[in-house]
Amino acid sequence: MDGKQVYNDQVIYMPYPARFGRGAEMGRGPYEKCGLLRDTCLPPLKMTKAVFEIPFPYADVEKDGKKTRELTADELLVEVKLWYVPFGRSDDDWNVLFFSEEKKIDLKTEWIWRK
Repeated sequence: MDGKQVYNDQVIYMPYPARFGRGAEMGRGPYEKCGLLRDTCLPPLKMTKAVFEIPFPYADVEKDGKKTRELTADELLVEVKLWYVPFGRSDDDWNVLFFSEEKKIDLKTEWIWRK
């Protein structure tokens, strides 16, 4: 945890197209275009779970003539933010931060806890 960023990812949740992919015309915007058929919305009053696999940083080292991998850090600071971005721009005044949390994950204590 020396301040380096080791992982960054985002998930974009969008409403399901109202026309269900039928027709070639555009709806209210590009998010209703007929090519978007995957349901990636956040349904109201339903718990949604997203899983991210964050790899711990490691380095390949040589010990006693054998190559091994060693972790360069035993702990990570994980920051999670859930934003509502109605117009798709991150620099917009309409954006609302719904949820924000930081958690320190220590590999040694997490490993013991999961056993």
